[in-house]
Amino acid sequence: MIGVLLVSHSKLAHGMKAAVEFVAGEQKNFFSLGLEEAGVATYRAELEKLAGSLPTEIKQMLIVCDIPAGSPGTNAYDVFAQTELEVEMLSGMNLAMLLDMILMRDGKEFQQLISDGIKAGKESIDRMDFSDEDENEEF
Repeated sequence: MIGVLLVSHSKLAHGMKAAVEFVAGEQKNFFSLGLEEAGVATYRAELEKLAGSLPTEIKQMLIVCDIPAGSPGTNAYDVFAQTELEVEMLSGMNLAMLLDMILMRDGKEFQQLISDGIKAGKESIDRMDFSDEDENEEF
């Protein structure tokens, strides 16, 4: 089973998890942690507690962080890399990416899930131009 951990500065990871579960329902082996004002030491202790209490069915952990090379992601990767899990990390979390990965993780190999999640995230970024919409309407 693939576990998914969202990490971020402040409460972004918790909000993204809540948004995914609003759309897709409650998800098994789906976690979130944020680096709060209490600091890195407290955050790291929370990561270690989570890593030590994971269900044994989880064999791979996908960490999704808010920005590349930020403290939430680098600390999460460091903690989980010390476990027996296969660990990968993606940055730039967005809702389209997360929904694709969460809804499809049971039917995909780990590396394919990562590739497809990145693709879904990139494809969801676009400029929305509604300027011609009103001009073409005839009454």
